[in-house]
Amino acid sequence: MSAFVLQIQDLDESGKDWSFAVGREWLASALADSELRPGPEDGELQVHAQRNGADVLVQGHISGKLAASCARCLGEVPLDLDLALTALFSPEHTRPDEDEEIEVRLDEVNRDYYGGREIVLDSMIREYLLLEAPMKPLCSESCEGIAVPEHVRPPDEVFGESAPDARFAPLLKLKEQLTKNEE
Repeated sequence: MSAFVLQIQDLDESGKDWSFAVGREWLASALADSELRPGPEDGELQVHAQRNGADVLVQGHISGKLAASCARCLGEVPLDLDLALTALFSPEHTRPDEDEEIEVRLDEVNRDYYGGREIVLDSMIREYLLLEAPMKPLCSESCEGIAVPEHVRPPDEVFGESAPDARFAPLLKLKEQLTKNEE
């Protein structure tokens, strides 16, 4: 069932405002196939929609909290939502045929289509949430990642400051020459 539905018959050229709660249950369902999770509290969606002929301009703002796992240590990363939303919805019968080649212009990127007497915003809200989330969330920039137990660590000479392998001597000599040339 859709959570964010705008009734077109309620709209005119001056527009109408809606306010929706973005529930944790909806977020869990919408983000189930992603690495994002609902935050500790419900979010909020404010929408203003107005008609322009058959088209409907939808502008809104979503705020709330999500959670993700840190890409380094797998700890909890809180994500604050503060997104502006804009889309132009046109009637379904104006959608180009799939066989037609269409040229996508920058001003048409946020265009979608509606059918019937309502506009369902659920998929658009989900898309905005997924696009806004960081690809590799970090709990902090200085996160060192998962601690490796002592008994699993390699010996210090593997990564430590030991004498270089003699087989690398020609490469080290070349590096020194290049460094001198750059200075």
